[in-house]
Amino acid sequence: MILNPYRTWGTSHRPFPDNARWVTHFEKGKYDFAILHVDQQSVYNPEMGDRIHKGKLYMELREAIGDDCPIITINHMTPFHDKYDSPFVVDFIKKITKGTTMICNSYTAQKQWGWGKVITHGMNPEEWFDLPKEPRCVTVLSPAGMEKAYRRIFLTTVQRMLKEMGVPFTWVGVDRKFNNFDEYRDFLGRSLVFFMPTWQSPRPRARTEAMFSGCCVVSTPYQDADTFIKHGKNGFLTSQSVINDPRVMDNPEATANLIKRLVLKEPELALKIGQEGKKTANKLFTNKQFEDQWYKLLKGLNIL
Repeated sequence: MILNPYRTWGTSHRPFPDNARWVTHFEKGKYDFAILHVDQQSVYNPEMGDRIHKGKLYMELREAIGDDCPIITINHMTPFHDKYDSPFVVDFIKKITKGTTMICNSYTAQKQWGWGKVITHGMNPEEWFDLPKEPRCVTVLSPAGMEKAYRRIFLTTVQRMLKEMGVPFTWVGVDRKFNNFDEYRDFLGRSLVFFMPTWQSPRPRARTEAMFSGCCVVSTPYQDADTFIKHGKNGFLTSQSVINDPRVMDNPEATANLIKRLVLKEPELALKIGQEGKKTANKLFTNKQFEDQWYKLLKGLNIL
């Protein structure tokens, strides 16, 4: 991994992988391929006041690598920028990633960008703690940035309603922070309900972590969520149909009432649904299926 002068590894959130090493620069002739990262915030143009350094770092690395080895670009998000309209963002990202293989995290995101291949995430089920559940709802979401994509107004409205209803609710990173990865896994594993409120976030890892932890997931239906979460069977959806108009918010009152019912009135139902969600995660989102997708990709690119 190239040392990032703009951001450090959050060891309090995730331990640094044992099989990874930091390097200070790219050495030509040493690597089989390179993996770089972008999202919609990679639009970098200081003349327009764009000073988020994701795009700068990406373009600098591309210049350093040149044509020395194949480049795979992982695009973690969607073309919904707080400042620019989506067609401009799509065009900018297409230009800076030209000549690389771009990976999207969901099929919906692939359609929104207009190109790329899809690899859905996977993780080790044994890393997650399915512990005796405590009556609360929890969410995990960055508190700032990408407002148009995340549309936090839905989260904050539901949060306010739950508070008025007396439902225990924790926004991880805002209401509570953890000193290390184990503390987070323990808290998540003891949480009865997990709420995923985002609008345009492809395959949020936190939701899958909650599924492996046996939490009952209440999620918006976007970015493929409605293809594997079946309402009332292995989780709950806040809307039964995808809402494409950004001016229309999912029904916060119905969502708050559902979470209240699961946490305070029918915890046994939440426990049952949480276990069904865990079965789904074990079927679809393991590190084995993740590795298989990467193996197929690398074989197709003649890297393996």
